Amino acid sequence: MAKRAVNYPHRIGYRLDDEAWDKLEEAVVGTGLSPHDWCRLAAMEKLNRDHRLSKSERFLFDQFARAQYLVTQGFQLLADDNLTSEEWKKFRKIANERIGEIAEVALAMHPKWNG
Repeated sequence: MAKRAVNYPHRIGYRLDDEAWDKLEEAVVGTGLSPHDWCRLAAMEKLNRDHRLSKSERFLFDQFARAQYLVTQGFQLLADDNLTSEEWKKFRKIANERIGEIAEVALAMHPKWNG
């Protein structure tokens, strides 16, 4: 099967140590891609995964994600009849300490929700 002609006018070059090269080779196995093509796709995926939120938008999103996490956990505790002051304090602490991780999970879920 012939590759289709694509215009990529810009080039990026960089060097890898042996350990990174070995990891790259392992990642490429079975994909049908060259290491060069795999790295280009990885870079594009990373660029496209960035949701381009401003600092204030990201702050608001983080707070919404935190609130969603707390509401979800709170209702689950209520449904399980396990809502105690100690349990709620534990979830609030988790939400405060891991707000970035909670927001990243919410962002990762976005493509799944929108098909």
